Amino acid sequence: MTDRMLTGLVSDEAAAAYDRLHEAVHLPVGAGPGRFDPDDSPARELLDAGLITFAGHGDGRRARAVHPSIALRRLLDRQHRHLTVLQSGLAETWQRFAALVSPVSGLTDGDLDGEDVRAVRDRAEMARLAAGLYRSPRRLLRATFTARSGNEPTTEGLLLPPPDSIAAGVEFRMLYDAQHAADNWGSYSIEQSVLAGEQARVRQTVPLKMMHVDDTVALVTIDHRGARGALHIESPALLKLLAEWFDAMWSAPDTTPIGGKVPDELTPARQKVLTLLASGLTDESIANHTGTAVRTVRRHVSAILEILQVDSRFAAGVAAVRRGWL
Repeated sequence: MTDRMLTGLVSDEAAAAYDRLHEAVHLPVGAGPGRFDPDDSPARELLDAGLITFAGHGDGRRARAVHPSIALRRLLDRQHRHLTVLQSGLAETWQRFAALVSPVSGLTDGDLDGEDVRAVRDRAEMARLAAGLYRSPRRLLRATFTARSGNEPTTEGLLLPPPDSIAAGVEFRMLYDAQHAADNWGSYSIEQSVLAGEQARVRQTVPLKMMHVDDTVALVTIDHRGARGALHIESPALLKLLAEWFDAMWSAPDTTPIGGKVPDELTPARQKVLTLLASGLTDESIANHTGTAVRTVRRHVSAILEILQVDSRFAAGVAAVRRGWL
């Protein structure tokens, strides 16, 4: 039972060490079989997390595991603090970027144009640039995508990683917002992109669209969906700032990987609910995104928890990621 509670909160080795110590009630401190060695890596991880106590002195010194409820609370508090720091860092990085390149009232294209930053207002040119940049990386593409607007696209409009680039080891990393992932076309396009070799992850919200190629050039929309145009950026300082911002979002705890085979009982409707649930949306928000009743969403959530054999939404997200369902 304890290994299930600590899943995703400590390393597998530390979880096994905790289980062993908890089942033994206490172990003598020291190296060797039947002892608890505070100098090995799993033990240090448990000690750093405050999950171990000691009693006695000298040869009689013994180690004990704190109660599972206390261990879980300590680890959840640590995760929460880590998430708070990451969110603060994301907000600070975005503010720095916005202060440098966001347009202000009365700003003209000429005001934005420069040696390293150029405004792109024409939607057709934006689309051509985005498509070209997506297919051009030789090392790494960092990209974000928000919910689409306008007419339903066709399958011919799919942006897929070129097979020769994937074969050469080029990485295509794409962050999607939850609204796009919940859309029928969006979920289909993500599925096809992942099958073609793209690394896809989803977040509840993504502030803008971006193509960031090999740390040398980027195309970034000025607003959420690109209605006001985009910035073509070659400034090394801005490219570095955007890369740091993207990497922080990519590795944040509230960013969920997509991909992996799911069981038959996890229907497409439940898979969509699971993706949105793991992104932190409430039942009401999921109902709005999927166009279903809140009661229907709650039935799907209950079924998902039962399939995953967990009793909380947080645990469902962790378990689904570990199984490769997201």
